[in-house]
Amino acid sequence: MLRSTGWISLIAAITAFSPLSAGADSTGMFAPERVGRWYLGGGVGGYWEDSNSQLKNQGGQFGGFLSGGYRLSPNIALEIDGLFSSQKIDALPTIPTTSGSTYLDSGGIGCIVKFILPLNRIELYGGAGLGVYTTQLHAEGSSYDARQDDTNIGYQALLGADYFVSRHVSVGLEYRIFKLEADFGSTIAGKIDVGGDFLFATVRGHF
Repeated sequence: MLRSTGWISLIAAITAFSPLSAGADSTGMFAPERVGRWYLGGGVGGYWEDSNSQLKNQGGQFGGFLSGGYRLSPNIALEIDGLFSSQKIDALPTIPTTSGSTYLDSGGIGCIVKFILPLNRIELYGGAGLGVYTTQLHAEGSSYDARQDDTNIGYQALLGADYFVSRHVSVGLEYRIFKLEADFGSTIAGKIDVGGDFLFATVRGHF
Protein backbone atom coordinates (compact mmCIF):
# COMPACT_ATOMS: atom_id res chain seq x y z
CA MET A 1 0.00 0.00 0.00
CA LEU A 2 2.71 2.45 0.97
CA ARG A 3 4.78 1.63 -2.09
CA SER A 4 1.84 2.52 -4.35
CA THR A 5 1.27 5.73 -2.41
CA GLY A 6 4.95 6.63 -2.72
CA TRP A 7 4.93 6.14 -6.48
CA ILE A 8 1.72 8.16 -6.89
CA SER A 9 3.09 11.04 -4.82
CA LEU A 10 6.31 11.08 -6.79
CA ILE A 11 4.51 11.06 -10.14
CA ALA A 12 2.21 13.86 -8.96
CA ALA A 13 5.18 15.98 -7.93
CA ILE A 14 6.93 15.44 -11.27
CA THR A 15 3.75 16.34 -13.13
CA ALA A 16 3.39 19.53 -11.07
CA PHE A 17 6.96 20.57 -11.80
CA SER A 18 6.97 19.70 -15.51
CA PRO A 19 5.45 22.99 -16.79
CA LEU A 20 8.27 24.85 -15.06
CA SER A 21 10.93 22.88 -16.89
CA ALA A 22 9.88 24.28 -20.24
CA GLY A 23 11.55 27.59 -19.43
CA ALA A 24 14.55 26.12 -17.67
CA ASP A 25 16.86 26.45 -20.69
CA SER A 26 17.08 30.21 -20.24
CA THR A 27 18.48 29.84 -16.72
CA GLY A 28 21.69 28.16 -17.88
CA MET A 29 21.24 25.48 -15.19
CA PHE A 30 22.38 22.34 -16.99
CA ALA A 31 23.63 19.07 -15.57
CA PRO A 32 27.26 19.57 -16.74
CA GLU A 33 27.53 22.55 -14.39
CA ARG A 34 26.85 20.20 -11.46
CA VAL A 35 29.55 17.69 -12.41
CA GLY A 36 32.61 17.65 -10.18
CA ARG A 37 30.77 19.42 -7.36
CA TRP A 38 29.79 18.47 -3.82
CA TYR A 39 26.34 18.70 -2.30
CA LEU A 40 24.78 18.28 1.14
CA GLY A 41 21.22 17.33 1.88
CA GLY A 42 18.67 15.85 4.18
CA GLY A 43 15.08 14.79 4.50
CA VAL A 44 12.34 14.00 6.97
CA GLY A 45 9.11 12.13 6.57
CA GLY A 46 6.95 9.13 7.23
CA TYR A 47 8.22 5.68 8.12
CA TRP A 48 6.20 2.49 7.66
CA GLU A 49 7.86 -0.44 9.41
CA ASP A 50 8.24 -4.03 8.23
CA SER A 51 5.86 -6.30 10.15
CA ASN A 52 6.98 -9.07 12.49
CA SER A 53 5.02 -11.95 14.00
CA GLN A 54 7.00 -11.59 17.26
CA LEU A 55 5.88 -7.99 17.85
CA LYS A 56 2.47 -6.51 18.62
CA ASN A 57 1.03 -3.18 17.55
CA GLN A 58 4.06 -1.92 15.67
CA GLY A 59 3.75 1.74 14.78
CA GLY A 60 6.23 3.66 12.66
CA GLN A 61 6.99 7.03 14.22
CA PHE A 62 9.22 8.91 11.77
CA GLY A 63 12.38 8.71 9.69
CA GLY A 64 15.07 11.02 8.45
CA PHE A 65 18.44 11.21 6.75
CA LEU A 66 21.47 13.44 6.25
CA SER A 67 23.79 12.95 3.30
CA GLY A 68 26.75 14.34 1.44
CA GLY A 69 27.44 13.57 -2.18
CA TYR A 70 29.74 14.13 -5.12
CA ARG A 71 28.59 14.37 -8.74
CA LEU A 72 30.89 12.17 -10.82
CA SER A 73 29.11 12.78 -14.13
CA PRO A 74 25.79 14.17 -15.39
CA ASN A 75 24.25 10.77 -14.68
CA ILE A 76 26.10 9.33 -11.66
CA ALA A 77 26.67 10.52 -8.09
CA LEU A 78 28.06 8.92 -4.94
CA GLU A 79 26.69 9.64 -1.47
CA ILE A 80 27.56 8.99 2.16
CA ASP A 81 24.24 8.74 3.94
CA GLY A 82 23.10 8.68 7.55
CA LEU A 83 19.63 7.13 7.95
CA PHE A 84 17.43 6.99 11.06
CA SER A 85 14.05 5.44 11.86
CA SER A 86 11.93 4.95 14.96
CA GLN A 87 8.95 2.76 15.75
CA LYS A 88 6.89 2.06 18.84
CA ILE A 89 5.79 -1.43 19.88
CA ASP A 90 3.79 -3.01 22.68
CA ALA A 91 5.65 -4.03 25.84
CA LEU A 92 7.45 -7.36 25.54
CA PRO A 93 6.63 -10.19 27.97
CA THR A 94 10.36 -10.82 28.51
CA ILE A 95 10.86 -7.33 29.94
CA PRO A 96 9.37 -6.87 33.45
CA THR A 97 7.67 -3.51 33.02
CA THR A 98 3.99 -2.92 33.60
CA SER A 99 3.72 0.54 32.03
CA GLY A 100 5.65 2.88 29.78
CA SER A 101 6.82 2.69 26.20
CA THR A 102 8.97 0.37 24.11
CA TYR A 103 10.80 1.59 21.01
CA LEU A 104 12.93 0.17 18.21
CA ASP A 105 15.27 2.84 16.86
CA SER A 106 17.64 2.13 13.96
CA GLY A 107 20.39 4.32 12.59
CA GLY A 108 23.71 4.15 10.81
CA ILE A 109 25.92 5.14 7.89
CA GLY A 110 25.79 3.83 4.35
CA CYS A 111 27.08 4.41 0.83
CA ILE A 112 24.69 5.03 -2.07
CA VAL A 113 25.19 5.07 -5.84
CA LYS A 114 22.65 7.27 -7.64
CA PHE A 115 21.75 7.16 -11.33
CA ILE A 116 20.38 10.51 -12.48
CA LEU A 117 18.24 11.67 -15.39
CA PRO A 118 18.82 15.45 -15.62
CA LEU A 119 16.00 17.53 -17.12
CA ASN A 120 17.35 21.02 -16.50
CA ARG A 121 15.56 22.22 -13.34
CA ILE A 122 14.21 18.74 -12.64
CA GLU A 123 16.35 15.70 -11.96
CA LEU A 124 14.90 12.20 -11.61
CA TYR A 125 17.02 9.58 -9.91
CA GLY A 126 17.19 6.03 -8.63
CA GLY A 127 19.82 4.39 -6.52
CA ALA A 128 20.90 1.65 -4.17
CA GLY A 129 23.38 1.16 -1.37
CA LEU A 130 24.39 -0.63 1.78
CA GLY A 131 25.76 0.29 5.18
CA VAL A 132 26.19 -0.60 8.82
CA TYR A 133 23.24 0.14 11.11
CA THR A 134 22.57 -0.31 14.81
CA THR A 135 19.11 -1.05 16.17
CA GLN A 136 18.36 -0.20 19.79
CA LEU A 137 15.56 -1.81 21.76
CA HIS A 138 14.60 0.66 24.47
CA ALA A 139 11.96 -0.16 27.05
CA GLU A 140 11.11 2.14 29.93
CA GLY A 141 8.52 1.86 32.65
CA SER A 142 7.70 3.21 36.07
CA SER A 143 10.53 1.21 37.64
CA TYR A 144 12.45 -0.16 34.68
CA ASP A 145 14.72 1.12 31.91
CA ALA A 146 16.30 -1.40 29.52
CA ARG A 147 18.43 -0.89 26.42
CA GLN A 148 19.81 -3.53 24.10
CA ASP A 149 21.66 -3.02 20.79
CA ASP A 150 22.33 -5.08 17.69
CA THR A 151 24.40 -4.06 14.64
CA ASN A 152 24.06 -5.49 11.13
CA ILE A 153 24.50 -4.65 7.46
CA GLY A 154 21.45 -3.06 5.87
CA TYR A 155 20.42 -2.52 2.25
CA GLN A 156 18.33 0.15 0.61
CA ALA A 157 16.92 1.23 -2.74
CA LEU A 158 15.53 4.66 -3.54
CA LEU A 159 13.66 6.65 -6.14
CA GLY A 160 13.19 10.40 -6.18
CA ALA A 161 12.95 13.74 -7.92
CA ASP A 162 14.75 17.04 -7.25
CA TYR A 163 13.59 20.45 -8.41
CA PHE A 164 16.21 23.21 -8.55
CA VAL A 165 14.67 26.37 -7.14
CA SER A 166 18.01 28.08 -7.75
CA ARG A 167 21.47 27.15 -8.96
CA HIS A 168 22.51 26.04 -5.46
CA VAL A 169 19.29 24.74 -3.83
CA SER A 170 16.95 21.90 -4.75
CA VAL A 171 13.88 20.46 -3.08
CA GLY A 172 12.14 17.18 -3.77
CA LEU A 173 10.48 13.94 -2.82
CA GLU A 174 12.19 10.60 -2.20
CA TYR A 175 10.86 7.12 -1.62
CA ARG A 176 13.11 4.48 0.00
CA ILE A 177 12.93 0.79 0.80
CA PHE A 178 15.22 -0.20 3.67
CA LYS A 179 16.02 -3.79 4.64
CA LEU A 180 17.67 -4.58 7.99
CA GLU A 181 17.52 -7.42 10.53
CA ALA A 182 18.17 -7.39 14.27
CA ASP A 183 18.70 -10.19 16.76
CA PHE A 184 18.02 -9.52 20.44
CA GLY A 185 18.51 -13.08 21.63
CA SER A 186 16.07 -14.27 24.27
CA THR A 187 14.46 -10.82 24.56
CA ILE A 188 12.73 -11.31 21.21
CA ALA A 189 12.67 -14.84 19.80
CA GLY A 190 14.36 -15.06 16.41
CA LYS A 191 15.53 -12.33 14.08
CA ILE A 192 13.19 -9.44 13.36
CA ASP A 193 12.88 -7.09 10.39
CA VAL A 194 13.55 -3.53 11.52
CA GLY A 195 13.60 -1.89 8.09
CA GLY A 196 10.65 -0.43 6.26
CA ASP A 197 9.49 2.17 3.76
CA PHE A 198 10.12 5.91 3.83
CA LEU A 199 8.63 8.88 2.01
CA PHE A 200 10.82 11.96 2.51
CA ALA A 201 10.55 15.63 1.73
CA THR A 202 14.13 16.63 0.84
CA VAL A 203 16.31 19.70 0.46
CA ARG A 204 19.87 19.85 -0.90
CA GLY A 205 22.53 22.51 -1.20
CA HIS A 206 24.86 22.30 -4.21
CA PHE A 207 28.32 23.88 -4.14
